[in-house]
Amino acid sequence: MKLTQGLNLQLKQKLALSQEMLLSLELIQLPLMELKERIEKEILENPALELSEKKKTEEQDYDKIEKEFLKEENSSFLDSSSADINTGVSPTSTGLELKKDYLENVVSYKESLADHLIWQLQVQNLNDEEKRIGMDIISQIDSDGFFKTNLDEVFIKENEVAIAKDVLEIIQLFDPPGIASKNIQEALLFQLESMKKEEINQTAYLILKEHFELMVARKDNEIAKRMKISPGEVAKAFEFISGLNPYPGRIYSLSATKYVLPDAYIYKQDDSLIVEMNEDVLPELTINRYVEKIAKETDRKKKMSQDEKYIVNKIKSAKQFMSLLNYRNSSLFKLVLILVKMQNDFFFKGPMSIKPLTMKDVASEIGLSESTISRLASSKYIQTEWGIHEIKYFFSNSINKTGSQSDTSSESVREMIKEIFDNEQKGKISDQKIVEILENKGVKIARRTVAKYRKMLNILPSHHRKQLK
Repeated sequence: MKLTQGLNLQLKQKLALSQEMLLSLELIQLPLMELKERIEKEILENPALELSEKKKTEEQDYDKIEKEFLKEENSSFLDSSSADINTGVSPTSTGLELKKDYLENVVSYKESLADHLIWQLQVQNLNDEEKRIGMDIISQIDSDGFFKTNLDEVFIKENEVAIAKDVLEIIQLFDPPGIASKNIQEALLFQLESMKKEEINQTAYLILKEHFELMVARKDNEIAKRMKISPGEVAKAFEFISGLNPYPGRIYSLSATKYVLPDAYIYKQDDSLIVEMNEDVLPELTINRYVEKIAKETDRKKKMSQDEKYIVNKIKSAKQFMSLLNYRNSSLFKLVLILVKMQNDFFFKGPMSIKPLTMKDVASEIGLSESTISRLASSKYIQTEWGIHEIKYFFSNSINKTGSQSDTSSESVREMIKEIFDNEQKGKISDQKIVEILENKGVKIARRTVAKYRKMLNILPSHHRKQLK
C-alpha cells in the first residue's frame, strides 16, 4: 500500500452553541426563586454588576405588609372544585387581594414521577397513537423508576409492540437519567453511558457490565483478581458508582415539598383581564458606575494590561447578562399575554372552559420556537382567580381528531367528569353513564377514555365506590 499526502476538503454540519446561547437557555428555563439565586450569584462573581439604588431604598418590610393585609376581611374560595391548587382565592378577588391571599395561603405542590414523565411525553413530536402508547408505558413504571413489564404483555397487537419499542426508547432518554430501565444494573449503565467519555470511570463501567453480581456481593478481591487490577482501583470505581442513582424514580417520591411562587397574577377588573408580572422578587440590576468609567477610559488605549482587560470583559459580561435577563422576562410576559388571549374563557368562567391549545399555536403567535416555549413554560406558575396553575396546564390536547380551537380540550372534559363525580349519589354512576351524560352535553368520548381520566383523578370504579359509601 502506497502512502501519499494530500488535502481533502469536507463539508460538515455541526451545531455549536455559544456561551451567550447557553446562558440564554439556562435563564429561560429557571423558575422564579432559582432565577433570583442565579442573579445573586452573578452579582457576587461579577464586580461590574450591582443592585440599583432604587431597589435598595425600596426594600419592603413584609411583616408590616402582612399585618396590613390581615386587617382586611379574608376572602373565601367560591369554587374550589375547579382549582388546580386550592389557594383560598375568590373568583371576585382584585389584584391586591390575589397577592394578599398568596401571602396568607402559602401553596405547596409536589410533582409526581408520572406527572414529570407525561409532561416530557407531551412535548415530543409524536402522533396520537404513539402518545397513547407512551401513556400506557408510563403507567407501568414503578415508584423506583423501573419498567419491568414485557411489552408483549401490555400490548397485544403486533404493530403496537413495534411502536411501543420505539416509544420506550424515547422515554428512556427522559429525565431523570436511567428512567424506564428494567433493573438497577441497566439504570446505572444508562447513567454512565449518558456521560461524556472523559468523565466515565472505565473500571466502574466494566464492573457494572461484567461483574455486577460480584459488586452487589461486595467481593472486591474477586473483582480485582478477575480484572487484574489492584483493590485500590476497585475501591475508586465503587466510590464513582456510589455517585450514581440506582433508583431513578425515588427522587420524586422522596423529594421535599416544593413551594410555589407565581410568576404572574391575572385578575378581572370590570370586563377586562389584568396581567401583572411578579417582579418584586427579582433584584433590579445596574452597571457599577465606577467600573464602567474605568472601562471607558481603558477602551481608548491601544494596549491594555491584564487588569484592564479583566474589567472590560466583566463590563461586557454584565451587559450581556442583563440583556438576556430582559429577554427572558419579556418573552415570559408575551407568553402569559398570549395565554390570556387564547384561553380567555378560562379566566372568566373557570377550568371547564379551557380550550385545546398546543405549543405550536403559541410559538407561531409569539414568533418563538416550540422548544423556547417549552422551556419558558417549565416550572412557571400563574395565580388566577381559579387557583394557581402551572403554565403547562394551559396547554391541553383536543379530544377530537381535528384539533381546532372549537374542539373540547381534554382538561375541560376532566373537569366535567370531576364535577359529575362530586355530585354523584351512592356511588352509582358508571363510566358508561358518564359517557351518556357527556354526550348530552355535546361531548363525544369513549368509555375507555372516561376510565383513563377517572384514574388520573384518583377516583375508584363504581363498584368500589359503592362499597365505600
